[in-house]
Amino acid sequence: MTNQVPVAKLRDWLRNSISSNLSQVERERDKLVAEITRGLDSLTQFCGQLSRKAEQDMESKRDNRAQYRAAKAVARLTSIIPEMCKEISIPTEKNSATLRNLQRETSKLASEAVRTRQEWLRQIRPYYIIDMMTLGGNIDKLRRLGDELHNFLIGRGSLLRSLEGLDERLDSLAKLRASKDSATSQRQSLEHKLGETEQVDKSLRDQVEEIRQNPKIKEYLQLDAELRLLRSDLIRAGFTRLGRPLKKLLSLSERGDYPLPVEVRESAKEYVKKPFTTFLTEEDGYPRLKAVMAALSRAVSSGKLAIKSREAKKVIERTEQVVSGDSLAKIYEKSRERKRIFDQYLADQETAALVQRLRDLRQKGRENRSVREELREELRRAVESERRFEEQIASLLKGIEAFSRKLAGADVKLQLEQALDENTNPLFRD
Repeated sequence: MTNQVPVAKLRDWLRNSISSNLSQVERERDKLVAEITRGLDSLTQFCGQLSRKAEQDMESKRDNRAQYRAAKAVARLTSIIPEMCKEISIPTEKNSATLRNLQRETSKLASEAVRTRQEWLRQIRPYYIIDMMTLGGNIDKLRRLGDELHNFLIGRGSLLRSLEGLDERLDSLAKLRASKDSATSQRQSLEHKLGETEQVDKSLRDQVEEIRQNPKIKEYLQLDAELRLLRSDLIRAGFTRLGRPLKKLLSLSERGDYPLPVEVRESAKEYVKKPFTTFLTEEDGYPRLKAVMAALSRAVSSGKLAIKSREAKKVIERTEQVVSGDSLAKIYEKSRERKRIFDQYLADQETAALVQRLRDLRQKGRENRSVREELREELRRAVESERRFEEQIASLLKGIEAFSRKLAGADVKLQLEQALDENTNPLFRD
């Protein structure tokens, strides 16, 4: 039968499941700590008794230099060992770390006390033989207790370390769940903000569509579309294959490698930046453009503008079509006429106001779409973060369940207060 245990109650359930074994281990632990405490007290008290005896002997044996020297050595020895004992602190919290520290300190004390006793024993012999044997017995008792505590920690006492390990895992689980909850909150906040931008986008589209239904705006938009088409026709008919050569010509002229009249160089700059706008400002016959094309043709023909021969041939053909063939005449006349009507529409205050409002709405729409894209990217990262936390929680839960089964000898299934279900996340729905 599988035991369904809430995570918050796992500690109590586990301790109850192993209560008999745990009680025995805790009693054994407490007994060892109590015996070490008594051993330290016994050693300190015996050193005190032996120190008083040595002081009396020093007073009464002054005429016997050997006995006096031995008594003085005993007094010194029995003052050193109690100081060693003071360095050991008995822990109030008896966990594996404090017990391991107590075991190391006890073993270290026993080793140093034995070494110190041996060093002073040469000055004490042949006196105080029984006392030295008793002192050695007290020290040896502490050594045995240190060994017993070591064996306890690697044996039955490992149960205590296992419970502490479980506590550490549960603490890690709590931190992961807190991080996951934070990620969920962030994801929900971003979803809300994204929903708001979508509502704003819909509102802006509706307003734009309302303006577009205005008869004046319909005619304005039709003219705007025609002008855009004429711009494309101009670029295709007049500037195809001429863009890069024209920029190279300007670069040569600015460096002083190929002289151009000032008005031709300025016209070339304008045509490179805004070809259609510049074209619309031309006089009949577009003389400025023809002057630019003629200069480009001469630079290519003379070899001053170094380009591939095949490309040079096509550049010369194109420039001649513009200069001699009047290939752009129809585009020029139609563009000028459409631009004149376009400007008349914009001269009307009502139309101009609607156009400006339309531009403002489109600008707001672009800004809103930019914000929405940023929110989508943030939301994607938030969802990935939430998913990683869920995977880590699920993995840690499985580890805690396996650990608990091994410790309790019973099957256990942990229950979280909130189920981990990706289907609750709208981003995972089809």
